[in-house]
Amino acid sequence: MDFTPVFIVGFLVFGTYKMLELFVRKKERLDIIEKFTSLNLESAKPVRLPNILYEKQDYGSWPLRISLLLMGIGLGFLCTFFIQMYYRESIHWDQKRMLDFASIAFSIAFFGGLGLFIAFLIELKQKNKQSKEDND
Repeated sequence: MDFTPVFIVGFLVFGTYKMLELFVRKKERLDIIEKFTSLNLESAKPVRLPNILYEKQDYGSWPLRISLLLMGIGLGFLCTFFIQMYYRESIHWDQKRMLDFASIAFSIAFFGGLGLFIAFLIELKQKNKQSKEDND
């Protein structure tokens, strides 16, 4: 199976998204600069900015997200294999390609999304536990 068109479409969609994101961020930055220039800075209180270099930064648990996403994709391929084994003999030959593509695309999307949702639930549980510990 040739995945070249899938990669090309994915690359084009990702590139378009990033270009639009650049323009939106530029507009946001210009709005922030405009807001700061209109402020009366003589009567404002000094603002203490956090020291980014020395404070611990929380980037989330990306390894958890990526591992669960990959596990979900693997489970999707496994389910696709079993779906194709079960239904492949009972359908006409011209529908086999459609079954292949539909089962692979659905399984990857569903189980990959399920893996990311499980990662979200785990992170939410950890944040709630951490916030309870901080309040005590």
